[in-house]
Amino acid sequence: MINIKMLKIVVSLSAVMLLCGCSASQIIEPPIFNVQQLEEPIGYYSEEETIECAKTQIEFIRQEGDLFLFYVEVESNAEDVLSIYPTEIYLEVVEDIDNKDNLYTQRYFALDPEMEIAAINRMMREEDSRHGAATVGNVFIGVLNVFADLSGEREDKGVAVLTDVFGTGINQVNEETFHSNTKDDLEASKNYWKNEVLNESVLNPGDTIGGLVYLPYSKTAELFEIIIPVCELSESHLFRQVQINK
Repeated sequence: MINIKMLKIVVSLSAVMLLCGCSASQIIEPPIFNVQQLEEPIGYYSEEETIECAKTQIEFIRQEGDLFLFYVEVESNAEDVLSIYPTEIYLEVVEDIDNKDNLYTQRYFALDPEMEIAAINRMMREEDSRHGAATVGNVFIGVLNVFADLSGEREDKGVAVLTDVFGTGINQVNEETFHSNTKDDLEASKNYWKNEVLNESVLNPGDTIGGLVYLPYSKTAELFEIIIPVCELSESHLFRQVQINK
């Protein structure tokens, strides 16, 4: 016969598991958006709409968590050199299609590639420090184990010492593999931000430059513009976002 105390424990555990299952099923999924570029409606005009010195194009790539990823391309029509500053590109929520002059409009500026690269460099230095400390610790523990076996009274000291040395070597091989993989991943991420993402650049007359741009966004917006400042005036591109996992 099942002990009453044990039965109470089983019932309690079952209730906890049921509650956990209910809680897990009620977890709110992060919003997933479909983003489409729109043709600006008739009568929708702004001074910022036309630039003579450059032509910009933009394409929505995908959503990455709390960021939208775009590909931005700038073609120079100017006679002089143009400076491209990706951190000046921003997403602006459009609350009224007929009246954009809203002082309280939400703006979200693009991520700074230089700051991302600096953060990766910092992580690489931290990984080097961690690796150095882990190597010293591994060797130190290995030496302590060898010393303990040699100074002990066990008869199989030779076998014990060899086991210690072998174990230290295996641990260090694993550490070197982990360190190498981590550095490779960080280096690949650094190259991505340097070569694939749009960085601060100089654009010569007649040339074209393009790259990826990461922009935060509003989860409640229906319409937004991407503003790309290149010349004295800024070119804008209109988008609609629709949540598809409601």
